[in-house]
Amino acid sequence: MIAVVAGIPGSGKTTLARRLAPELGWPLLSKDAIKEALMDALGTGDLGWASQLSRAAHRVVYALVPELAGPVVLEARFHRGVAESDLASLGQPLVQVYCACPVDLAWSRYQQRREDPARHPGHLPEHQDDAATLGWRTTEPLPLDLDAPLIEVDTSTEVDVVALAAQIVSLTNRV
Repeated sequence: MIAVVAGIPGSGKTTLARRLAPELGWPLLSKDAIKEALMDALGTGDLGWASQLSRAAHRVVYALVPELAGPVVLEARFHRGVAESDLASLGQPLVQVYCACPVDLAWSRYQQRREDPARHPGHLPEHQDDAATLGWRTTEPLPLDLDAPLIEVDTSTEVDVVALAAQIVSLTNRV
């Protein structure tokens, strides 16, 4: 079973996934953790370079899933219309945990995060400015179009991770 934690930037994906994985007792594969390791090894560059690293990090995530040989939590900014075939090709049952919150709240969180001095230095300001983020801020956020159960979680408030994990385990037992 793969729990896919998805949503727009600033929606609380990473925060939720970091709490959910230990509650489930499953490993967490986070695309940004891999991308940041790639930035440490290969450096940073313009927005095009950052996009290439992001795609490479997604590929690494997908390559690692079979190696774990068990349930896993995947967390990333999965792009609707692109990620579905990659996730389906993993050949494991999926459940989508979609982090939903108002776009203005996600944008506020995103702006706070980009000002955080603890944020990896490879996330350059020009990769996160108004122009670079316009796409996700101006389109209606939607879950991925997966042939899988969808659990929509309101991340504008505190999430009951214990209850969420129980819901996922219940779906796992049905597969």
